[in-house]
Amino acid sequence: MKSGTQDIFSVKGLELLESLFKSSGEGIMLFNKKGEVVMANPRAREMFGYDEDEVLGQKVEKFVPKESQSNHVEYRNSYFKKPEPRRMGIGRDLSGLRKDGTSFPLEISLSYMQHNNEKLVVAFITDISIRKENEQKLEEQRKKLEEYTSELEKKVKARTSELEHMNLGLQSQIQERKLAEEALKESMEELERTKQEVINSLVKEKELSELKSRFVSMASHEFRTPLTTVLSSANLIAKYTESDQQEAREKHIHRINKSVQNLTNILNDFLSLEKLESGAQKVNFSTVDLNELLQEIVEEMSQNLKKDQDILLNGTAPTIQTDEHILKNILFNLISNACKYSNEGDKIEINIEVEDKLMIHITDHGIGIPQEEQVNLFERFFRAANVTNIQGTGLGLNIVKKYADLLKGDISFTSTEGQGSTFTLTLPLS
Repeated sequence: MKSGTQDIFSVKGLELLESLFKSSGEGIMLFNKKGEVVMANPRAREMFGYDEDEVLGQKVEKFVPKESQSNHVEYRNSYFKKPEPRRMGIGRDLSGLRKDGTSFPLEISLSYMQHNNEKLVVAFITDISIRKENEQKLEEQRKKLEEYTSELEKKVKARTSELEHMNLGLQSQIQERKLAEEALKESMEELERTKQEVINSLVKEKELSELKSRFVSMASHEFRTPLTTVLSSANLIAKYTESDQQEAREKHIHRINKSVQNLTNILNDFLSLEKLESGAQKVNFSTVDLNELLQEIVEEMSQNLKKDQDILLNGTAPTIQTDEHILKNILFNLISNACKYSNEGDKIEINIEVEDKLMIHITDHGIGIPQEEQVNLFERFFRAANVTNIQGTGLGLNIVKKYADLLKGDISFTSTEGQGSTFTLTLPLS
């Protein structure tokens, strides 16, 4: 029982991370202070053309083109002295060296983590070969378009000069000139559109890189805490072998279950955001008894309340036409936040208001939101300065906002730091 219990509860959390590590569409490699590869996921090995046993223990310089290897050790040592989440090689084109000796363009985001009292560097690697090829094609098209425009301008000028010396067929020649000018205008507009597309693409790449860095920083912290709890509790359970120590075992089993649930919630947030942004989230409207749904949520939440907290449901909710699954996710998120950011013994109030629309007000008397940070509350990965010591991904309210839009509703809030917050979900009745 000692070994089996430990294995069961430590594996639950680790399987979630392992699945994320192995199925990632980006390459992920971990290096120790000596620059040796400690771990590499399948995508990273595929990029460089190595099998797993060929990668582990290799120096990072093995994957760097020869012309860059001399300076790379100095860069690596410098990063270990002052590690922080950031992009590598800003302002420079980076390349990777495959096993077969060929090189390819890539982007790298760096972060770090502590494991068994050892500092490890985490590298997120993206093969940008296709993007570079597209940029090259776009540049070639732009040059061809400029050449075509220049040639067209020459023809227009030449034709105009001919018209000045010709009198016969004047009307026909004027028409040709108009057509040529229209073609020139269309060419210039096409050039401008192409230019704007390039600008938009670069802006999107920048935003993606910033989001990636923020994800690396958040994931390193949010995954580490529950996994540490799972490991320590599993080790302690293994020591409680006497029958009169059942209460101590149950305490640590509860801690493990709670940590695994936290990991599951984090992964569910990422999956929900992916479905929403890819357009895969479907809306299925049906008749929903809101009173029954709220009672069900309150009952589920009662297992996770802090000491002496209570949820008060005021008002009678109507039956409405909406998507029950999406509405439940919204309400569960808002009520869960109200409990999480309130103190022991606080009351959480759910007030129902029905006029021409349905309004659900969820009020807490907790820590509130700083005034200067309220404008950023619905942004991805945003967390206010006064909640950094409370576990969370910064994705919940961003997902709630997108869900509310899908239901043709709206989400708003009022908050005073130190006094609490009220979030209002507004939905159509039909």
